[in-house]
Amino acid sequence: MNFFEIIIEFLLNPWFILSSLFWIFVAISVYLLRNKKGAYSLYFPLLALFKTKRLNNFINKIARKNPKFWRIFWNIGIFVSFGFTIYGFYFFFTNILNLIFAPSIEQAIIPLIPGVTIDLPIFFYMLLPLLFILTTHEFAHGISASIDGVEIKSTGVLGAGLFYLVGFGAFVEVDEWELNSPKFHRNTRFRIAAAGTYVNAITAGIAFLLLIGFPLMVSPFFKQVTQIYNVLQPQNGGFNYGNLESGDAIDAIKKEGETDDQYVYLDELQGITLSTILNNKTRIKCSVGENLTFKVYNSFSNLNSEKNVFLGPRYNIGIDYEYVSNNELQITYNHTSEENVNIIITQINGTSINRTNGDTLEKILINLNLKNINLTSNLGANYILDVELIGVYIGVQSVLFWMHKNDFAKFLTANVPDFLIKEIAWLFIISFSITLFNMMPIPGFDGDRISKEIIKWIFGEKYGKTERKKKNRFYYKGDDTDCHLPEYHVINVESIKIYLKEKENSKKFSEIVLSKDNYELIDKVGDGYFDTVSIVLPEDTTIEDDTAFEITYEYLLDENIRKKKLILNLIRLISLSLIIGNFALSFIKFGFNFFWI
Repeated sequence: MNFFEIIIEFLLNPWFILSSLFWIFVAISVYLLRNKKGAYSLYFPLLALFKTKRLNNFINKIARKNPKFWRIFWNIGIFVSFGFTIYGFYFFFTNILNLIFAPSIEQAIIPLIPGVTIDLPIFFYMLLPLLFILTTHEFAHGISASIDGVEIKSTGVLGAGLFYLVGFGAFVEVDEWELNSPKFHRNTRFRIAAAGTYVNAITAGIAFLLLIGFPLMVSPFFKQVTQIYNVLQPQNGGFNYGNLESGDAIDAIKKEGETDDQYVYLDELQGITLSTILNNKTRIKCSVGENLTFKVYNSFSNLNSEKNVFLGPRYNIGIDYEYVSNNELQITYNHTSEENVNIIITQINGTSINRTNGDTLEKILINLNLKNINLTSNLGANYILDVELIGVYIGVQSVLFWMHKNDFAKFLTANVPDFLIKEIAWLFIISFSITLFNMMPIPGFDGDRISKEIIKWIFGEKYGKTERKKKNRFYYKGDDTDCHLPEYHVINVESIKIYLKEKENSKKFSEIVLSKDNYELIDKVGDGYFDTVSIVLPEDTTIEDDTAFEITYEYLLDENIRKKKLILNLIRLISLSLIIGNFALSFIKFGFNFFWI
């Protein structure tokens, strides 16, 4: 396939066409909303965000239905979420010890970065669960804020449309300045901070139950059976090459010559599999040299057929080995002496190993009455292996396959349950991971908010006569001239400066100092201290959006603030060290698979 054909195939892919239609829809929406300030934000080609008041009303309506229930529900969430903070420290600490002293691949923690540590086909399966988790997380914050009267500044819809990836979600923006003010009790902040993670934990629990019960849920339509993906040739230990083929899903098995009503139907949920039948755990008793009749469905050709399958011997030869070249195999472990070995074998029963010509150990093992094998090393030493017959073998490699039970399921194809179980698996993995990571005390995470509030609760606030000076910048938006200061105990404004561009596209600014007649200090919170500067501008002002206001002011200092910051930063440092340490050790010990877009 040449480069031009690859481009054509890429452009004609249905998912790429869907993604293109998504961005065409976004472009039309942007055009229609062109006169509405702040109605949308674009991050092409990744995300598009659209703000709407309708979602605000929807969230408020849900919260108003039964506020008492929601308050109890979110109170439980505080303890559940904080429990994940404790568990997070335990998990990352014990995992880092295991990575140091007893590393195994199961303990590796890998950041999921699309196009870097995971490839795009996998990210496709992650996208819908991720958008669902983010949406429910944000709605949880919004509902918990609404029941306590915290303003929801904006809500909106977000859409992702990158090449073959298309999905939708939602976001909620709570008024953080109001929430962190003395206007609200700490319990409100606890509830809101814990709500998102609490819902993620519930999602993880539901997804886990769905994973366990998935075969039972789809059992009216599908069952899991064995599907062959590779039939071994004789030189690789196969007995049925040219008979069975890739894609054959085994529906049922009977002894050769039996009637159709004697078929034993495979069903993983019932514990009836190819392995249980070959290991004589059903009514069918298998012996070397016999034939079984397989009823198979090939998903590639969409054909049903019956095939007679030969049962070859399965031997235990007492060693582990691997090929190190076309003419040599290496014995790595001797099960008789239970020791690791390093012996290079060049001949089997006097014949030189040649994998190209089919002269292999596996070909020797297809003999029906094999008693022993003579192996000759590269040093001329001979090793006689006693061979033990332990069962039957048909010489295939297989996977599980969703076999349809009726015409409706056949119409859906096996791709539907396969897609659903992958989506549920990623829903569990992502929701549990977000729950664990998000409750760690790291800046920007909900766990940090809860930790900060706990420390504030323990040490309290102490406002004496100590004053400090601070300078903050705000940006004019044209519809709101109230500047909410990050300090809530302001006693005086020293100056307010406006920085105006001297010319269009110029980097030089002229400075204007506002007089006291042009601003007012306000107590928005209602606790007896100033916290907001309201700037008074003429109605015909020519000040443009995003013009900078610089406010210098004096405020009362919380005398416990240094102590609280020190403890919080120490907890943050420990959290970051544990997480980064886990990532670093995982990479050092096992490495990451990198997939570049």
